[in-house]
Order: sequence, then structure tokens, then C-alpha cells
Amino acid sequence: MQFGGEGAGISGDESESELSLPAVLSDVELSATELVDVITHCASITSAASYRLLTAASLLHEERELDYQLRRTEHRDGRTSSADELHRRAADAAAGIDPYAEYGPDGFDQATAELGAALLITAAEARDLIRTGDVLRYRLMLTGNTLACGRIDQRRFTIAMKRTDFVPDADMPTVDAHLAEAILARPPMSTTQFTILVDSIVAKHAPDAVRRRRERAGDDRKIIIAPDRFTPGQSRITGTLPITDAAELNTQLDAMAAAVHHDDPRTTQQRRVDALIALAAHLDVLPCRCPHCVPAPVDLDDPQAETGLETDGLDAGPTSDAGYAPVPVPVPMFHIVVNLSTLLGRDDDPGFLDGHGLIDADTMRSLLADAQRSFVNADAGADAAAGSRYAPSRKLQTLVRCGELCCTFPGCNSPVWTADLDHTIPFDHESPRAGGPTSQRNLKPLCRFHHRIKTFGMWRDYQDEYLTAWFQSPTGHTFVGNAFNGRDLFGYLVPGRPPDDPARSKLAEQRATRTTAHRREVDAWNAANPPPF
Repeated sequence: MQFGGEGAGISGDESESELSLPAVLSDVELSATELVDVITHCASITSAASYRLLTAASLLHEERELDYQLRRTEHRDGRTSSADELHRRAADAAAGIDPYAEYGPDGFDQATAELGAALLITAAEARDLIRTGDVLRYRLMLTGNTLACGRIDQRRFTIAMKRTDFVPDADMPTVDAHLAEAILARPPMSTTQFTILVDSIVAKHAPDAVRRRRERAGDDRKIIIAPDRFTPGQSRITGTLPITDAAELNTQLDAMAAAVHHDDPRTTQQRRVDALIALAAHLDVLPCRCPHCVPAPVDLDDPQAETGLETDGLDAGPTSDAGYAPVPVPVPMFHIVVNLSTLLGRDDDPGFLDGHGLIDADTMRSLLADAQRSFVNADAGADAAAGSRYAPSRKLQTLVRCGELCCTFPGCNSPVWTADLDHTIPFDHESPRAGGPTSQRNLKPLCRFHHRIKTFGMWRDYQDEYLTAWFQSPTGHTFVGNAFNGRDLFGYLVPGRPPDDPARSKLAEQRATRTTAHRREVDAWNAANPPPF
């Protein structure tokens, strides 16, 4: 094989060997670091593909709507040949008769069917994709661009679409611009942090949408119990209810599940299910199933069992051991973070309901009417002596938890009030002053799973002076765990600026000297040249 031009004398085999690209390694040959890079790259490509898919779904709908409109006008142009026909059409319209029903499904139905067949999804899922594509192109255009460039995924874009559903069209450009700006200005964040970010922007720039959403939340409440499609013998419960009712039910289940004795054989999730069943049976206490509370099986061959006599063990009952007192009636509890100015009615900034998200000011005030209150600020827990103790004070615990929205490990959504408080620089129990202090700048919430991963899993973490939590994985990749946090919502929790080191102090002194000298020169010139000039 020969090529023309200057390389006519070079054989094709030699040219191909010189121009060949390096061999592509198989995934099984890649290192862990390279595999993480592949994963993040694929996630970005998936986001870009989602953007194009949603755009194509919206364009398909528009094309089918135009086809449908054209088909209707070919058969009915709106004109009538007589007054009688005009009256008949008016009567049909008054009776709710669709004059175009004879032309079959409209463009939306046609696009739904085509999209469902192409992707092998249900009609409901196809409709959602078309509606999402419309929002992408006409309501959240700037936020949609962050999906196209891989800064968010389709799940987070759907969250933004749902949380801005009640924003009026007039306010939508402002909300869209601020949301896109926040996404591009911050590192990627967990879905909990992203949801609260969207809600905070809506509350600030479209407060009327918050009121409309609160009113709609009560109307849309429902609960569905249906067989599980994937697991025989099980059923699924799904429901929608206002956020305050959900928080109350959730904390009630948690309280009942935690009120049993420590050696109850059930897991926490199993106890929560049993607590829900107990509530349906009008019970306030979840029956404990530990060996001390569950009667031993009766032996029918025992003469005592046949005569109904009680043994000494059964006669003693569960209260014979001081460690197994009767299970008390559980008291549910949830945590709300709010600015004092909002609580006093000076503003209507939203509050944060742990594990659920933002709540509007009116709802929050009603919940706090009979609540136990704890007042904190950025200086809480600043006692130097407390820094040498391993366990933080209650005031310091509250301050640290109020400053975050969930577990600070990247991507985790665990509620902050159920998380552990981790020392970023490990605390030295033998010499407390040699290790990390117990202070706001050295504490962060981590759920139990990620606390163990960070401690024993070769992860490294760091907190800067602005309390940003940085995590470095065993492969060397660095992530930010709290790209949006409680201090972004409640500015009073931002700690004071740390003292400058000598180098910064020296530069600040030099700037102040230059400024003072320049001001003196200006004053001297003004004194020597009084007006008029």
C-alpha cells in the first residue's frame, strides 16, 4: 500500500506503525487511582448524556405537537358553513365534548408512546422525561447547563425542578441564575445539602412559592400500601405528608424503637416497623422482646404447666432485676435550628429541621412554642479548659451540629444530630495538650460508618480556618464534605477570624503605614493649597 505526496516512497505498513496510538489499557489493568478517575469521568459523561436525552425528549414532543396541530387544521379550520352548525359546536363545547377527539391522541401522547418504546419505560416515566426536558429548556436553562457540563447529575437537576415547581415565571430567571451561580461556585455536594441550597434560594428570591408549596403539601398527602413487586411475601409503604407531620411520626418511631431493653434481638429498622404496627394497634409503648420480657415457652409435659402453677422465674417478672425496669413511655424529640431574630418575629428567614430540611418561619414558630430552647453563638464552647477534655460540652456539641446539615463525609446524608463528633486532629488521651483540642475548629459530625472509615480506612481529613472539611481518599483524591452547611444559612454561627500569623501581621502593618503616610501627604497638600485654587 502506497501513499501519494511526499511520502509516496514510504510503505503503508511502516507509516501505520509510526502513527499508531498507544494501546488502551483494559479496566482490569488500571490502578485504584485510575479507576476512580474513570468513575468520575463516566459520571460527567452520563450527566452530559442526560442533558442531551432530556433535550431530545422535549424536541420530540414539540415536533409531535406540531404534527397534531397540522393534522387538525387539515380537517377542521374553525370556520362554519351555517349558523346552525355554529350553534351545534357551541352546544358541544358547553357539554364538554372534545371536537378533536376523532383525531386520536394528541402530540404529548404520541411523544410519550415513542419515548417509552425507545427506552423501554412506562408511559408515566416517559411523561416525566418530557416534562423535565421542557423545564431544562425553558425554566432552568442556566441550571441545565451545569448538568450538561457535569457539575450536577440528573437526580440533582430533578430535585431543583421539583423544588422550584411553584416559583412564578416572573421570578424564575432570578432563581435560576442564583442557583446556577451557587452550583458553579461550590464543590459538588450531597443531595441533602443540594436540596437545602435550592430551598434557601427559593425562600430568598421567591417567598410566595414557599407559601404555595406549604398549602399544597397538606392537599397532596397520601399513603399507599401495595405488594412488593420484587420480593414475594413483602409489601411496601409509600406516602406523602407535610414535613412537620413526617418529622413527628419519624421521631415517635425512633423513640419507641429506642425504649426497649438493650438486649432486644431486633435491629433498629425492625423495631421501627414494629413501632408503626404498635401505633396502628393504639399502643404507646413497643413491647420488648428481650429474654427478660418474653415469657419462656411453656412445656406442656410439665405438671406445673398443666395445673397453672407459676414458677419462681415467671413470678419474679421483668422487674426482678434492677437493670430491666418496665419500659417507659417514649418521648419523641427532634431538633430545629433557627435565628433568634426569626423566633422573635423580626424576620421570616427559614429554619432547619434536622433530617428533613428547611421549614418556613410560621411553621417553625408553631413548633417551637413549647420546645426546650438552647441559645448558641459563634463563641459558645470557647473555654480553653474545655479544649483539654475529650468529650465536648453540651453547648459545644450544639454549636458544631448547628453549623452542619448532615454528616460531613462527601455524599453522606445522615442526619447531623445522630452523628458522632469526630476530632479532625486526633485527641491525645495521655497528653491532651499535645493532640487536637476539643473545639469548634477541630470537631465535625460524622455518622458512625464514615467515622470508622475515616479512623481505620487510611483516609486523611483536614479543617481549614473557615471550618471547611477536606477529605483525602487512599488513592489521593481530595473531596470537600460540607460545600453547603448550616453556617451558610445562619451567619451568626460563623466563627471569628483566627489570629493572623506574624507574616500576615507584618504585611498588614506595612499597608497601614503606607495608608497613613498617603493620608498625611494629602492633608499637607490641602493645608498648603486652600480653596480657591
